[in-house]
Amino acid sequence: MVTLIVAIVWLFLDQIIKFILPKVMSWYETLEVIPGILNISLVKNDGAAFGILAGKTWFLIPIAIIFVIYLFLQREKISKIPFAKWGAPIAAAGTLGNAIDRIFRGYVIDFIDVPFFSVFNIADIGITVGILLIAVGLYLHERDQENDTSNNPGK
Repeated sequence: MVTLIVAIVWLFLDQIIKFILPKVMSWYETLEVIPGILNISLVKNDGAAFGILAGKTWFLIPIAIIFVIYLFLQREKISKIPFAKWGAPIAAAGTLGNAIDRIFRGYVIDFIDVPFFSVFNIADIGITVGILLIAVGLYLHERDQENDTSNNPGK
């Protein structure tokens, strides 16, 4: 239940910021927050991360929906894996945040600008952190199962 609340808060935070920023900033305007390290830049991204698949919204929306459905269908298995049980809802929330943008706007709003890296948003952080947590959780789960099998050969 707590993981569901975290996912809802993550999605709400992403969407409320994307709702407010275009009302208080101009498109492609940049506000310096920490010189050389962090800016707020309001940009439209009609692709995936780093502008990959630009203009392929029709492709990215079904991929997002399939990913979220898969996580939902696997929720019982995922809930038993410590890191993954946190990663899956956060990744799903991030995926839904960007899918909502694509469906209703035709592009994703990015605004966290790290000049030496890229411009991204709260949803992107959720997707990245969530998938990382899922991967770590699955790795540790597999490792523990292999250790159980090798320590108890009759299992």
